[in-house]
Amino acid sequence: MSSPMKVAVARCQTYDIQQVETAIKQLLDHLGGLEKFIRPGQIVAVKPNLIAKKKPEEAATTHPAVVEALVRLIQQVGGKPFIVDSPGGPGSKSLLNAVYKSTGMSAVAERTGCGLSLDTTELVLAHPKGQATKQLTVLKVLAEADVIIGLPKLKTHCMTLYTGAIKLMYGAIPGLKKAEYHFNMQRLDQFSNLLIDINTLLPTTLTIMDGIIGMEGDGPTAGSPREVGLLLASQSPYAMDSVCSDLIGINPKNLPVIQLAKERGLSPKAELIGEPLPEVKPPFKLPRHKQVDFDIPGPFKGIISKLQPKPIFSPELCIGCGECHRCCPADAIQMVEGRPQLKPAACIRCFCCQELCPHRAVTVHQNWLGRKILR
Repeated sequence: MSSPMKVAVARCQTYDIQQVETAIKQLLDHLGGLEKFIRPGQIVAVKPNLIAKKKPEEAATTHPAVVEALVRLIQQVGGKPFIVDSPGGPGSKSLLNAVYKSTGMSAVAERTGCGLSLDTTELVLAHPKGQATKQLTVLKVLAEADVIIGLPKLKTHCMTLYTGAIKLMYGAIPGLKKAEYHFNMQRLDQFSNLLIDINTLLPTTLTIMDGIIGMEGDGPTAGSPREVGLLLASQSPYAMDSVCSDLIGINPKNLPVIQLAKERGLSPKAELIGEPLPEVKPPFKLPRHKQVDFDIPGPFKGIISKLQPKPIFSPELCIGCGECHRCCPADAIQMVEGRPQLKPAACIRCFCCQELCPHRAVTVHQNWLGRKILR
């Protein structure tokens, strides 16, 4: 049995940069100080959650105040930080620039002088101990950093139920390669093992969770902001996610990624330090749908498929931009007369269309019987 991993907790009710920096300093002091993790001159990849072109107030992405506070602290100990992520969609410099600007990262880079990666170069790395795959295609610039610090956002998720520190590193997969992995690993247990493989290949040295304002409901982009007032830090993304999922009312035992990590000896018991962890009441609202995520025997496949959730496109909100069509891993969405149409038999229920729709025009719908009888 591995020894407990510390998860430090600090209250922070606002994104005021001074208060955020003070809270992060408190967290780092509990863990031994930032000097414990970064030596002068080291290249530090600061990896926030920049899933899509969203504004900070939408609570879908890591807030720029959290990123800026950490960048400044890294610079103070002599590290050389740069901000990096691969949002959903094609890995182009134009998309990255748009996402960085919308999420506030460009302004952080301007104020601090830190790097802002536009390098989309791919690197294929062998991973002999991987369980979902024995090699991974990742961002070269992220793989070559001396230190990786993850800055996830506390959110619910329509596919994985919860998203935080472990799933953050899916952004290490470049551009549309993410769609390819989604298509090849459609079951939730397969996808969860993939996430663990990414984290074991490119481990974060430190994780700081943005839980000041999280997202509940149909996350990771179409939910509602939810005030929590916390920042948390840990060396273990697995301990972090066990604590944070439980905090918002999701039993970690119900999350395959946590249970599979535990089977692989990666999910240690968490030791809470710092300020007392508050009780979040009421618990976070969860995605409204439920689905079967295991192989269905042939005779029942047609029946169950009718009960499964599926994306619905709002005629009022959809502008026909085609982003859902471009990002669909299974090519299950076609554009007909400028509007998306779903090919239900092809849908793998990853809900990338819902995540990446810039206008919240995609919702996940399930009939009442499916919600009642599917787990």
